Amino acid sequence: MNRLASDFPLVSNGGAPSRRGRVRINVGGTVFETTSATLQNAGPSSLLVKSLPANVSDHDEIFFDRDPDTFKILLGILRTGKLTLEGPSLDKNNLIEEANYYGIVDSLAAAMAPRPLDGIDLQRSGNVFLSGRDPPSALCSATDGSLWVGHGSKISVFDWALRKQRTTLTQFNTVDSLHRLSESHVAAGAVDFPGMHIYDVYNGTHSKSLIWSDKNDTRVYKPSVHSICSSPTTLFASFENGQKMENTILLIDRVTLQVAGEVARQNGNSGHSKVATKLQWLPSYNLLMAIGIEGGAFGFSGYIRLWDLRQNNYIWEWKEPNILGDPRTVERDSFSDVTADDSHAGIFKVSVGTGNISMADLRHLKVQGPWIILTETNPKLAVATGGIDNKLLSYNKQLYCSHGGDLEVWSELPMASACLDLAEKEYWETSFRRNFVEHSRRHGGHEITHMEAGGNRLFVARKEMQGVEVWETAREVSNSI
Repeated sequence: MNRLASDFPLVSNGGAPSRRGRVRINVGGTVFETTSATLQNAGPSSLLVKSLPANVSDHDEIFFDRDPDTFKILLGILRTGKLTLEGPSLDKNNLIEEANYYGIVDSLAAAMAPRPLDGIDLQRSGNVFLSGRDPPSALCSATDGSLWVGHGSKISVFDWALRKQRTTLTQFNTVDSLHRLSESHVAAGAVDFPGMHIYDVYNGTHSKSLIWSDKNDTRVYKPSVHSICSSPTTLFASFENGQKMENTILLIDRVTLQVAGEVARQNGNSGHSKVATKLQWLPSYNLLMAIGIEGGAFGFSGYIRLWDLRQNNYIWEWKEPNILGDPRTVERDSFSDVTADDSHAGIFKVSVGTGNISMADLRHLKVQGPWIILTETNPKLAVATGGIDNKLLSYNKQLYCSHGGDLEVWSELPMASACLDLAEKEYWETSFRRNFVEHSRRHGGHEITHMEAGGNRLFVARKEMQGVEVWETAREVSNSI
């Protein structure tokens, strides 16, 4: 007996169908047979589960006037949790549309999700293309693998399947900073435009402006934003006034979006007191890391400070170059980028002159000379390239580093000591091994300008390239989507 899905009464929590009964589903004239247990994998709110009769009979048949080829793939996901193609490749947009109809988008997203990001087994899976002629100027991503891109005066949003959702026009000339606040809202800033601005990118509208102001200090004039990050409760934004002689970090409540205070205010009259160009929250330590990098005709200088907001003071500071310091810790080079990794309890920096990557143990910062230089023991891989634009990114217990147009990853060696608890672990110069991911010969030498990671995807933007590269761990099955 053929029955429309709407003919069956909704199943209440107390009247769940038998998980052992067989179910016949007619989709566009093609009959599929499965079990109610398999359909239960779709979740109680899905149309498939809601369409099950209260008492499953082998003679009952549910009818959906939809595409049977697509349903065959979706049913396979409910059976195995994996997404494989059988026959001609189907359009991804159509697959997601059908999954949305049946209410099993979450199951589809889980099946389509990349494997855990592994730098030693990366492959370029595709590109995200942008509208207009502007190259990417800022990137941010989410845990579901969605991507937000600032390019020129615009912000474009791509969902978990990297489908373009919307492009929002801003008042900036170039979006220099982006930070995702929710599925619909993002905080943005530019070094040449006053204030931090909140945008509703789903509706393409401007929601709020936040300005650093001080009635008692007339030098605070047209302050612009250089970096944004957040903790679960607080949004942090580094501001610099229009004359570049005063800077601070504002603390903003994430719920009310009201300014709650400020830290790290300084006059900016030297390289070691310039605005923080990068902020990073360290959740395991409840610390805010502020990095300032200043460069010019006479070289580069920079600082790293770890702020304890409960004390309203920094608990550790490192400056480069520090040629006037202790002779045992003299560092005449300076860093071009810094990142921290809670999982390794480490701060990593890459040098401008040598290109060396060094690590400082967050548990032993008070020692003289806290840095160790990561050393590659394989002479064929023991090369380093300096540069002012080298970038660092930590994700999934690995460290990604760009040298011009080259991309490499440093991974902890799988020795017995690597399996110890972090409290018992010690790091040495040879604890990490380098692997080259991409060489500049393959893309014409365009240097990497931005790196971001989320949802087990690595996103890479290059100079003068109007798109974003997407890197994922190589898939095990060749015919998977």
